[in-house]
Amino acid sequence: MKIHVLFWTSIVSAVSFTVCLRLLQLFSIIHWSPIGWSKHWHLFSGNTPLFKWTTLAIVLFVFAIVIFYLSELCIAIRADIAAMGLSIILLFGLQWWMFGTVELKKVSIPIFVIIAMHLRFIVETAMFHKKAESLDTRSKIPYNTDVVK
Repeated sequence: MKIHVLFWTSIVSAVSFTVCLRLLQLFSIIHWSPIGWSKHWHLFSGNTPLFKWTTLAIVLFVFAIVIFYLSELCIAIRADIAAMGLSIILLFGLQWWMFGTVELKKVSIPIFVIIAMHLRFIVETAMFHKKAESLDTRSKIPYNTDVVK
């Protein structure tokens, strides 16, 4: 695996996911704060919102790296099915963590779409590069320059 693919995929996903969350909150599409965890855990409560959003982006960056590595291990599953299933699990986990219950009436479709898009981006990139790496290692046949073809 090439480390720059992992790094850039994770950074683009984390930054774009953070921007999408900020836009959803800005236009009142979601009725909860993505940086509300700082008040809930009494962590960074005195810091600026920019610092809290940056911390959220760093946590999402680490999460994207973990998902990237796990996606390379599950190369037999189709990327779209894996991303959809994982996004459903994450959506219900996020809802249970925020509200303490899982109700289908309170499921946010925009959050589901954003989670599914970003997970598909990460999973598909990881699987593509893993398959390309395995094909690249298979096609390295020793070439003898002394033989005339």
